[in-house]
Amino acid sequence: MPDQTKERIVDAAYRALVKQGYHETSMKDIAAEAGVAPGLAHYYFETKEDLLVATIERACQPVMEAWRQAGMNLTGPLPEDADPMVVARMGFELAKEELRTYRGLFLLTFDMFGVGLHNPKIAAAVRAFIDERRAFIARITQGVIAGMNEAPIASADAIAAALWGSLHGIYLQKVMNPDFDAEAAIDALSEMAIAFATRPRVSLEVR
Repeated sequence: MPDQTKERIVDAAYRALVKQGYHETSMKDIAAEAGVAPGLAHYYFETKEDLLVATIERACQPVMEAWRQAGMNLTGPLPEDADPMVVARMGFELAKEELRTYRGLFLLTFDMFGVGLHNPKIAAAVRAFIDERRAFIARITQGVIAGMNEAPIASADAIAAALWGSLHGIYLQKVMNPDFDAEAAIDALSEMAIAFATRPRVSLEVR
């Protein structure tokens, strides 16, 4: 049976951190949001850094569940019968849905990235967060490359890094400017990626 008090503290941390940001939120604030004594919050989480990592992990669960419902697993291989191109297209659509539905998660994620620039403990968590998601994109990319007319010069890992960075650049623009048309930008990125993946083989025949 899950520890309901611990879960309540994590849920409260999510609300407080999204509302106030990491640097402006204390463990005392989070305890007050959860309706528990500050000492109890420290009992479960030694530091605010530990609580931030737990909060990110909890906030990502609905996103990961959406992928699972679509037949994907962030940490596992693609299903044997999966069409990598279909999965790639679905990934771009899910990216738009995530941005529409989980704005708070992206606020918290970018806050975590910023904290990680100067905090070794958070930096380690950020690297793990990025590595897991970039590796997932790489697995899809490897499948797409296998079906291409001509393999690209760039590796699947390099392409995955470019796609991950592009998507998060779009996410950041949306977080900073709610009026920014992030869906159009994701559609443009999808169009470029699909055009790259389906381009015809270049003939080197000399006439």
